[in-house]
Amino acid sequence: MRIVYFVNAAWYFELHWLDRSEAAISKGYEVHLVSNFADSAIQNGLEQKGIKCWNIELNRFSKNLFKNILIFTAFRKICKKINPDLIHLITIKPILFGGLYARLAGIPFVVSFVGLGRLFVSKRGWPNKLIFNSVLSIYNFLLSAKSPAQVIFEHNADCAELSKHIKFDKKNIHIIEGAGVDRFRFSYQPEPFNNNFSVLFASRLLWSKGLGEVVEAIDKLKKNEVNTILYVAGILDEKDPDRIELAQIQEWERQGKIVWLGRRNDIQDLIRNSHIVILPTKYSEGVPRIIIEACAMGRSCIVGNVPGCKAIIKDNFNGCVLKTHNASEIAEKIEYLRDNIEIRKKFGLRSAEIVKERFSKEIVIEKTLYVYNKMLNTTKR
Repeated sequence: MRIVYFVNAAWYFELHWLDRSEAAISKGYEVHLVSNFADSAIQNGLEQKGIKCWNIELNRFSKNLFKNILIFTAFRKICKKINPDLIHLITIKPILFGGLYARLAGIPFVVSFVGLGRLFVSKRGWPNKLIFNSVLSIYNFLLSAKSPAQVIFEHNADCAELSKHIKFDKKNIHIIEGAGVDRFRFSYQPEPFNNNFSVLFASRLLWSKGLGEVVEAIDKLKKNEVNTILYVAGILDEKDPDRIELAQIQEWERQGKIVWLGRRNDIQDLIRNSHIVILPTKYSEGVPRIIIEACAMGRSCIVGNVPGCKAIIKDNFNGCVLKTHNASEIAEKIEYLRDNIEIRKKFGLRSAEIVKERFSKEIVIEKTLYVYNKMLNTTKR
């Protein structure tokens, strides 16, 4: 049984989908990944785990019609060689162009919306409206009630939003919350004992993730002699127009506003050595992995007022949800948690229990494999 995953960036697959693909291998699937492999080390690592990798030229942000048509033809050519039994499409362009191929070729396919992305945020101006309406037309062809495709969302809010535009067959809709966390690796840990209050920001380095406002908030606190250190780790996404340039990160570090940790694979150690984790994102995404991991380890979190964050953080129950995303409010929330250790402990214990009940990787893997079985049994070739 051959399954093809199609995702826009290999690093994203490695970070969020590796556990599920390895589970598929353990169940007898031959797993193929079609993606843009900008980093050969990632490709080598995945191939060592038994995943067959296929490179495809895919610019996530290009609006060039000719280049986007080439994505369809390249994916079609690869699938002709693989002859997959099932295709799993993740992120917008793979859903659009991989979905068109799968639907026209009669190959069973699964779609994962890991947030609705900028498409549902940036609709101002006729070019963006034209793109938005064109994408919705393709989504309707691929996913409406007449289609057997199985559709996965990471939280109910995205499902509700897209359901305003597409008449889904409710039997084909699934909510699988986040990527799932290894609760042995990310087990509950007591806070560190030190004089400095440590705040961790770990994410893709995009302005819309809120790092600029966090830096400003920490600066305000330091001026008020609140002893707080901001640790920053994450991925420099050089192709994203919303990126924070490395030069800006280095300037903040030079000014003593942040401690820059770079891209790290030891996130559990960073969380363990932090008092709280912060992600004041305005980005339309799924359930952020860093927040799931922080909750699993019992850390209080300050998050943006977006559905993906609110799927796991309830304001004043197990963390803080921002209302305005501005630096003054962020500083206020950081100081509040800094001054209330018992509240941090209470939030942390509640968060760890929420992860145990809903966000463990075992739960996510089981639900994902169920979707595969349902898709294959519904449309036997």
